[in-house]
Amino acid sequence: MPLFRKRPILVSAVQWTEGMCMADLRAFADNLVALDDINRVFRVYDRLHNTWVSFEYGDWIIRGVQGEFYPCKPDVFEATYEAAELAQDTQDVDAEAVR
Repeated sequence: MPLFRKRPILVSAVQWTEGMCMADLRAFADNLVALDDINRVFRVYDRLHNTWVSFEYGDWIIRGVQGEFYPCKPDVFEATYEAAELAQDTQDVDAEAVR
């Protein structure tokens, strides 16, 4: 059976916490979030699949390689992603996808 390795890519992400300003999350997600802090109902719109996806405090909101947004649980995020710095001479990274 053939094996495949996931290509290394850079994504931007923010962690939704009780201390995070709603305006900051809205700005990050291009206003594609529905935030009801009273009932603790939070959703982000996934343009790739044309659907709203629920998330909760502690989850990470990721901007994918096609500009889509999706939530990720903290343990999965930690196992999958690591901090990175964008090198000025990086040629294989789409800077727009990292914004």
